[in-house]
Amino acid sequence: MTVTIRDVLQLPSMRGSTLLTDLTGLKKPITAISVLEYSQPTSIQRDLSESVKYIGNELVLTSFASIPSDTEAQCRNIVRSSQRGEAGMVLFYVGILMPQVDPALIETANENNFALIMMPPLDMTIAYSGVISDVMQAIFLDQMINPIFAIDMIEKVAQLPDAVHSVDTVMRMLSDRLQTSIALFDLDYQILKSESWPRGRHEDWNKYVDITQKRTQISDQRLVYWEGAEDGKRLGKLHLLLIAKNELNVYTRSQVAEALQIALNLWGRDFVNNNHVALLSAMMEDEPIRMRRLGEYYHLNLSDIHHMWLIPDFQGEGNDVQQAEFAKLSHEFAKIGLCERYHKILFIVPIGDPDPAVWRKWGDALFSKCTKFHLNVPIWCHNVPTADSARRAVHLAQKTADDAGVIFPKKKYLTLGDLNLAKICREHIQAGEQAVNDYLTNQLGLFNTKEQQEWMQTLATFLLDTDQQLSAASKNLFVHPNTVKYRLSKISERFGFPIGKMPETWDLFVLCGMLRLVKKANY
Repeated sequence: MTVTIRDVLQLPSMRGSTLLTDLTGLKKPITAISVLEYSQPTSIQRDLSESVKYIGNELVLTSFASIPSDTEAQCRNIVRSSQRGEAGMVLFYVGILMPQVDPALIETANENNFALIMMPPLDMTIAYSGVISDVMQAIFLDQMINPIFAIDMIEKVAQLPDAVHSVDTVMRMLSDRLQTSIALFDLDYQILKSESWPRGRHEDWNKYVDITQKRTQISDQRLVYWEGAEDGKRLGKLHLLLIAKNELNVYTRSQVAEALQIALNLWGRDFVNNNHVALLSAMMEDEPIRMRRLGEYYHLNLSDIHHMWLIPDFQGEGNDVQQAEFAKLSHEFAKIGLCERYHKILFIVPIGDPDPAVWRKWGDALFSKCTKFHLNVPIWCHNVPTADSARRAVHLAQKTADDAGVIFPKKKYLTLGDLNLAKICREHIQAGEQAVNDYLTNQLGLFNTKEQQEWMQTLATFLLDTDQQLSAASKNLFVHPNTVKYRLSKISERFGFPIGKMPETWDLFVLCGMLRLVKKANY
């Protein structure tokens, strides 16, 4: 159900009114009512009209007091009102302020599918307030009686001019109906669209992101609700934020989510113009059709993507500014296809294959930026040419980045090899305390207590911190290079192979990594 022009004509305050246009106008829905305060269609009126956010299907009350005899100007107002999605117009004080209704007005209204109603002519007792009161009461009662409104609202928007078929229009209608501030965020809490209530109110949307409960009362006594929504064609899963003065029950919230999901599927194309997270979402959620479609939309050849940088735990205040700085920095080293957040990770994805020397300089620069922002070190994911390999790399980073940071505390950036080592070390530790003790006892049994402390520290520094550089290891350990060389020689004798010979030395990488994780756990 919804209030229509036919229902409005039956209201007590509309007694004696006449529908001047054809009968198709009787079916037009009414969601709000307003007064036309500026009637001269000047450049100022145009600017005002473009600044005001209309919710569609409004009924306009006017007497054309400033242009009572200017038929051409009256017609232009009707056309403009129709283009904004307003449903119709009620003319007051005909024969008093406005001499008569020119037939051109009726013809213009019919051509624009716009309802034109005339209040009783020559009647000075009628007032705008009576009509406003009756219409708003009818709309309010309809909303109370009919709490299931999602489909009905979409149908109302569909009847508006094509120019106002948008998610914005639906959000304004929802906000107006529920007297609620509404915002949509992507999966990584980047804001996409918002509508405040009352209109013009400034909301600091980002301050609500840290509210993890589904329903929370805030300091101004309003209620904050988090719900889920979905843009199946583009962005995937979304976060819906509702801030209401009054309680919103679960059915009302579900209707809001349903209305927005339908609107997104129908008119959500404007959501992805500047937000490449949609492509990341398709890649990470294994949706090849959507991924290919979005790649074409962004004019991005996915076959040119072979590598990427990840900055984990990329969240908190100021991340929009930080993301922009990372993007600007990265453009100095390569052509960038994507620089977006997803699942609290910043993805920096170059096009093509930068030179190895470029990667090293780029990694150093990213490390400096991460240090400035107190972020974890970046992760270089080389050779991930398919969506499947990229997903595996991201999953590995999510699972092992913290452990890798413990194992490689001196590195400016981590690699997939570093993450794989951390994964193996953690798997050994997860075998249980007894298994870990047995493994370490077996490996370290070749050394006495003093040797375990000194020689294992030397080995770990040589392998994990200094990329097997003798001089660098000596500086880190504050000992002479010959001391490092001597210790490594003795370790080689005990294990039976030269330190650095692969694949034998791989087991020593695992041993040193485990020792660091165990030491960290014991503190």
